[in-house]
Parts: sequence; structure tokens; C-alpha cells
Amino acid sequence: MLEIQKLRIGPLDSCCYIISSERCSEAMIIDPGGDVDQILKLLDEKRLILTVLINTHGHGDHIGGNKELKKVFPDARICIHQDDAEMLTDPFKNLSLLGGVRYSSPPADRILYHRDRVIFDGYIFEIIHLPGHTPGGIGIYVDRANDGEVPLLFSGDTLLEGEIGRTNLPGGNHDHIVMSIKNCIFTLSEKTIVNPGHGPSTTVEAEKGRLCLDFLNEKTVL
Repeated sequence: MLEIQKLRIGPLDSCCYIISSERCSEAMIIDPGGDVDQILKLLDEKRLILTVLINTHGHGDHIGGNKELKKVFPDARICIHQDDAEMLTDPFKNLSLLGGVRYSSPPADRILYHRDRVIFDGYIFEIIHLPGHTPGGIGIYVDRANDGEVPLLFSGDTLLEGEIGRTNLPGGNHDHIVMSIKNCIFTLSEKTIVNPGHGPSTTVEAEKGRLCLDFLNEKTVL
């Protein structure tokens, strides 16, 4: 059974998810945006070895811990979608300089594409391309039916509780994020738990109810 630890880290209170299983000593981390000491403390307490690191997109508040974690766990594989890969190594493109810091991550060990699969401890984490907040934003979906539990989606900054991600930063596109949510997230089981890049977790059902009909019916052009 998967165990998920959620940390709120960095000046923007980004959500970092540490995923493990009682069956092995490995860990997968989603969006280590900073405060690496907190992340390492948790890994040490649970005696976990980081093997997979996935960034849902390339903004600095979601990749800020990549470099330090890679130093401690050099065999860990950094994964990001093709369309955001250049943001890892460029503090201008990852916008970290806007916050007065200069984040430069090691390059990706694995480039991700829509419908790719990341295998962790026998679980299949499916990559869903969700452009809009950034060109290479992704969701990470795992079906836990074999555990008798509902599915999970790690949605990055595409869908948050009661709102969609901002699209007024470089690379953002409102029409694209609306289509990503309508076609790729709202088509999932309504029971799916949505773990966003900021704020509390929610469900697909709850967000369908919160977001207005104008949004659901909006005509967009990809």
C-alpha cells in the first residue's frame, strides 16, 4: 500500500509529496520545491532512499530542491515533460530569479511524454500532459484499485482546490489549461483524489461542482 507524506515548503508554500511503500525502502518525490532539510529529515526518519524525482512542471518553486537531492542521491532519476525540460537548467526560464534566487537543477535523466508510465514498487504512475500553466505541465495518475482505494492524481499547478492554475506567466495559456482540465482531469473517476501543487487536496467530484458552468462550457481553441 502506498504511503504519501505531504510537505508544505518554500516561500510560496508549495506541496511536495514523498511517496513510499511498506514493501520497500525506496521513495519517489514529486515537486521538491525547496527546504531540502525537511525532505531529507523525513527520508532519514523513514530510512528511505530516493530513486525517482518527478517535477510536474518547471517553475522554480517546484524544482528548487532537485540539485541538493541529486547530490545526496546521485542515482535518483529526475523526470520532467519534454516541453518544460529546458526550464530545469535555466533560472530565467524557470522564473526563480523573480523570487530573488537562482535555481538551476541538473538536467532530466528521463524526458516524459503524454501517457508515459513510471513504475514504482509495482505501481503504475501514468503521465498526463496538462499544458496551460506551463507548456509541459503534467498530472501523475495512479489507480489503487488493487489496494481497495480510490485513484490519485498529482495535478501540479493545473487544478487546485476551487481554482485553476494561473496562466499569465511566460508559457501560460488559458485556453490550453481549460482544455486540459475538461478533457484530461474531469474525465477521470469523480472519486479521484486530487493532490495539487499548492493548498489542500480535493476530489474531481468536488472541483466539478465548484467550477462554474461558464468554465465547463467555455469554447477554446488549442
